[in-house]
Amino acid sequence: MVAALLAAGGCVSGGRIELASLDFRNIDPPAPHVVTLRVADCCWWTDARGDLWIAMHRAQHVPLRPRLRFELDLSLRLADPPAGRARNYKLDRDSLRMRVGIGPWQLRFSSIVGIAAVYRERGNRLRGSVRTHATRVTSQLLGGWGKPSGYLLMASYTARHDERRGREIARRTEADGWQRKPPHAPRRRRKPPASQPGAAGVAASGGVVLRSGGGGT
Repeated sequence: MVAALLAAGGCVSGGRIELASLDFRNIDPPAPHVVTLRVADCCWWTDARGDLWIAMHRAQHVPLRPRLRFELDLSLRLADPPAGRARNYKLDRDSLRMRVGIGPWQLRFSSIVGIAAVYRERGNRLRGSVRTHATRVTSQLLGGWGKPSGYLLMASYTARHDERRGREIARRTEADGWQRKPPHAPRRRRKPPASQPGAAGVAASGGVVLRSGGGGT
């Protein structure tokens, strides 16, 4: 049921998320195929500490059940400097959060380990890719969350710069106890801004310059 809901619906150019179950104890369900979900809204910004954030959103009514609303919010915090080539980032347990809501039912995804690439494009846009081993939990009828299960989560996107919209999406991914750990000491910068507000969870706005990883249209 979840796979069908995720796969159904509009086709837009903002981004694409792919999910594959890593459950090696059961099959049918989960079926042995990749669920592909297209995302309408992708934003990026940088915070006061210099971390790059990517946020994605999709919302629609559930096919054949118009009273139910499907919503997806994903946030990606690239908190570490690029590894190897300047465009690559390592992912950890605080890098990615994803919330999927189908009416009162929720699924939550969080990264364990992975890699991301970011490329600067024309028009102040960013293009990128993500591959991460993630855990998924599902809300229970009587409250709480079910047992975690493993997923391979892959994504590609083109994001516009929109800090206000991106923060709205990121806050929803951290709601209800899914906050990230606060960053450690401020990272060194080549050109720090005049003031440096504090950072915790979805941190306050800053003015650092993103490293370019190449690429162009």
